[in-house]
Amino acid sequence: MSEDPRILVADDDSSIRHLMGTIVRREGLEVDLAADGDEAIELLKAHEYSVILLDLMMPRIDGFGVIEYLKRNPPSFKPVVLVITAYADQKFKDVDPAIVAGVVRKPFEIADIGAIARMCVDGFGESARKTLLESDDRAIRDFAKHVN
Repeated sequence: MSEDPRILVADDDSSIRHLMGTIVRREGLEVDLAADGDEAIELLKAHEYSVILLDLMMPRIDGFGVIEYLKRNPPSFKPVVLVITAYADQKFKDVDPAIVAGVVRKPFEIADIGAIARMCVDGFGESARKTLLESDDRAIRDFAKHVN
């Protein structure tokens, strides 16, 4: 990857989007913010990302559409795509596991987002893994257990 590590946050809720952007910036990482899937796809055309934090329910083009775009237009550097969803049902399980590395359910612990972004960029070291294994969110603990 030629650029410095970048994170893409795509979420239609402006308060969540900006909060996640602030948390990622505090980790010392570059972050781009998209309010919907259409904006996310435009950013994907302009930059490569180490991590994509992707809400599934967005206007114009939803997260499933962004995943489909990534499938049809794979970047030269494969990002870690994490779906962020409030789905209580099984619909989020329809995401393509070849594209999506994991699921973070809303509401999530804000501190976990920074640790996840840093871990995905720097590697899955023991200190990052330990932080995530202590999360209150079971999905995040499961994600940390299954990474190499």
